[in-house]
Amino acid sequence: MAWTLLRPYSFTSNTLEWAEGLRAGDDTVRAAFQAAGVAAVDPYDIAAVAAVALTSSGHEGRAYTLSGPEALVPAEQVRILGWVLRRELRFEASSDEEARAGMEARMPVEYVDAFFRFFVDGAADESVVQPAVGDVTGRPPRTFAPVCAGAHADSFRP
Repeated sequence: MAWTLLRPYSFTSNTLEWAEGLRAGDDTVRAAFQAAGVAAVDPYDIAAVAAVALTSSGHEGRAYTLSGPEALVPAEQVRILGWVLRRELRFEASSDEEARAGMEARMPVEYVDAFFRFFVDGAADESVVQPAVGDVTGRPPRTFAPVCAGAHADSFRP
């Protein structure tokens, strides 16, 4: 059986976890891993690569690492989101202890441990922009501003 493997970086849509607080009027975004730059990928770009791989030849036996077009740290994502929302947002880094406690409250500890291995211990580097989205789809991956902040702007508004 033919196969194609897609290995996406973190998703741009992960920032939707900030939506509840921003909708409630809190202008401070608290997030973990303040120094971890990530070239987060838009889930729509993942779907576009999958669609091409499923409907055309030449992708059999290939593994594609999927990223967005730019590596951003959380403070940069918050700045862009604030610009799109026309709101003065502030970024506040969560300590590793706060981040771990919050994550363990909503996901299995094995996932939390993996995130800490990746973003604190440096076991994975998602800051390197990968060419696969453009190579497979023929168009560049979508940037953070129109994707998360723009397309989902209403999710963040009060």
